[in-house]
Amino acid sequence: MPNRQLSRNEREEMSAIMMVRADRLDIDPGVWTPSHLAVIRAAAKEPSVQRIFVNAAIKKALCAKPKTTQLALQGAADVRPRLSLPYPHQMSGRRGECERQPEPSEGEGCSAGDLAYWFKDSVIHPKPPKVPPKPKPPMTLAQLPAACRQVLAAPDPKQ
Repeated sequence: MPNRQLSRNEREEMSAIMMVRADRLDIDPGVWTPSHLAVIRAAAKEPSVQRIFVNAAIKKALCAKPKTTQLALQGAADVRPRLSLPYPHQMSGRRGECERQPEPSEGEGCSAGDLAYWFKDSVIHPKPPKVPPKPKPPMTLAQLPAACRQVLAAPDPKQ
């Protein structure tokens, strides 16, 4: 990171750095550092954070850490290699707002069985569909839940 505060445009245009090896089976040891773990640990300690979604290779690396490191993450179960989008039956009584996700199952999601799915060749290298799906029309601001519109319309406090 530069030794100055980035502008809003710079933050929006900055590209992510790939933390995972090209084969997607593990982290890239030339890029991944202990400070990346520190960021995940800090986020996991935030009471308002329910889940942290990471690439499966990062979850695998976290699971490979000693138990003391996993415990410092307040339970690796909160760090998940996926994100499930809400379905209508998961919506709360207020239209368009989601309920909290159910708590993860027992364990830390670190067993061989828990991780096996994410490292199947069909998941890492999915085959494209035989018939490409028809593109969905872009979502308009008016179609978003009110809470999302408020976030997007909020002024930048630094400008």
